[in-house]
Amino acid sequence: MAISYLDYLKDAPIEYERFLTLRRTLENLKTFLAGRIVLDFGASYGLSACAYVEAGASRVVGVEPDPVRVARGREIITELNLSDKITLSQVTSTDQLQFEDDSFDTVFANAVLEHIPEPRAAFVREMWRVLKPGGHLIINETPNKYVPIDLHTTGGLWFVPWLPKNVARRYAIWRKRFGEDKDWDHSGWRGIGYYEIASALGPGHRLVPDVSHRRHRMLAKLGLPPSLFDPYPLLIFSKQ
Repeated sequence: MAISYLDYLKDAPIEYERFLTLRRTLENLKTFLAGRIVLDFGASYGLSACAYVEAGASRVVGVEPDPVRVARGREIITELNLSDKITLSQVTSTDQLQFEDDSFDTVFANAVLEHIPEPRAAFVREMWRVLKPGGHLIINETPNKYVPIDLHTTGGLWFVPWLPKNVARRYAIWRKRFGEDKDWDHSGWRGIGYYEIASALGPGHRLVPDVSHRRHRMLAKLGLPPSLFDPYPLLIFSKQ
């Protein structure tokens, strides 16, 4: 039987569930991927890139700062015979990409921005810079910092996303929800919010509203972003 990228996740249950969640999400996003050249921002081992190809992307370029993940990802992509469609590049920092302006049809950041310490405006602007006019920036599976409960790092501690960094860390350690020797800055304890992204993008962007739920439609009627208070909002911005 042919090897599947899911085989690489058998011993990583968290990554496995995250990947399955991405696949389900992409069922409703194929129009943004089909036949498109996609930038996978924060590609890790490249398995998300495999999902974008599966959803119809013509080519995916992944960028990732961790050289170990890039090296292993390249091996996986070769073993899956996807080297003609997926390229992984190791970059020093994802706020300075070696691509020309307007290089990609779609830029996808999946479960990544929460792991970049604030301020994040430079990273958001860099994704926007390499996106073609008429293209789409998609931010998915990043916690919403407007929601007061942390479901990502501490397993449900209240008010962690709203506390100052050092206070939040000490509180998480005190509640035995985070190890004192672990990296708090990149743990994902504070997500991102719509207004933080919109401010970084500046003029020339349009939110593609998600109105799939009643709460979304109610917020839209009030003139607010429909997914403003979703724990993990799906945010799609169109570049004008």
